[in-house]
Amino acid sequence: MGFRVRLAVERDTPEVLALLTEHMPDGDARLRHAWLYEQNPGGHALTWLGEDDATGALAGLTSFFPFRLWQGGAVVRGALGGDGYVRPAFRRRGLGAALHAASREAMIASGIECMYGAPGPMNVTPLKHGGSRQIAEVARWSRPLGRVGLHLPATGHALDRAVAALLRPRRDLGHLDPVGVDDRRVDDVWASTRPEIRLGAVRDAAFYAWRFGRAPAQRQAAFVVVRHERAIAVCALEPLGTDVRIVDLLAAPDAWRHALRAIAAHASDGGAETLDLKLLACDGHDRALWRNGFVERERKPYLVMVAPGAPAGSPFLDPARWFYTGADSDLDTLA
Repeated sequence: MGFRVRLAVERDTPEVLALLTEHMPDGDARLRHAWLYEQNPGGHALTWLGEDDATGALAGLTSFFPFRLWQGGAVVRGALGGDGYVRPAFRRRGLGAALHAASREAMIASGIECMYGAPGPMNVTPLKHGGSRQIAEVARWSRPLGRVGLHLPATGHALDRAVAALLRPRRDLGHLDPVGVDDRRVDDVWASTRPEIRLGAVRDAAFYAWRFGRAPAQRQAAFVVVRHERAIAVCALEPLGTDVRIVDLLAAPDAWRHALRAIAAHASDGGAETLDLKLLACDGHDRALWRNGFVERERKPYLVMVAPGAPAGSPFLDPARWFYTGADSDLDTLA
């Protein structure tokens, strides 16, 4: 028994919504579909459906979410892979790999240069079988902001005050200001930082308005980092219990330390005990995040899929070029 894989069309939307509801039962499939599949400034999603040959039953799906990528000083079309799901009755028959292989075969016709991301554990093997390559690892970097962040018990003595003083973020004359509608400061920061980005998602005002302003969960808030009355960075933060995750941070290399200090002070003032962010492991080391109090924690695979026939020296396969953060994700909340 086998499967037939085809590209979804508009009349398939009810079936796509049904599969998304099964895949993410705790979310609202309609809101996710409107935001991620239809409103994305990179373009409408491309979805492939798998049907059982014997019965014609819909068995699974996978999707590409187009992202505008800044590569070599120009905008090209890439995509995040996501929503890979096979119904339980059809698993362990190779459908996941077949869906990913079909999406790879369609890349050239779809004008997509690469698919990239840090998938969940269940999707790593099917993606590799479908043509993806692991080129790097994504690392989580963590900075303690308080006693709990260091896993220290309360003593009620001077030691607590000493630890708090040691971990207190330096006030560096910077503060966070919420991103407004069509905030030109985001475009200004993007224009000043994109020459430093060799390969990464376009992070302009349109991207921020969609990725964070219109996200269904509304748990990731975007801010401009202001220092000496000048916008030096743009970031997005999500509170996770006593932790604050830096979902995205866009800043010129010489502004990263000032931006991280301002973010740490903002998180500490809000009662956070830990601040963390995700970057490619090689990028985090190159930025010497340890100098800002960050320690590397766990890692996960970073995969890239290029179109059939792409040269072995494709820039998309060079981990040193990539700028990747949690904003390069199809998830609008980490909670």
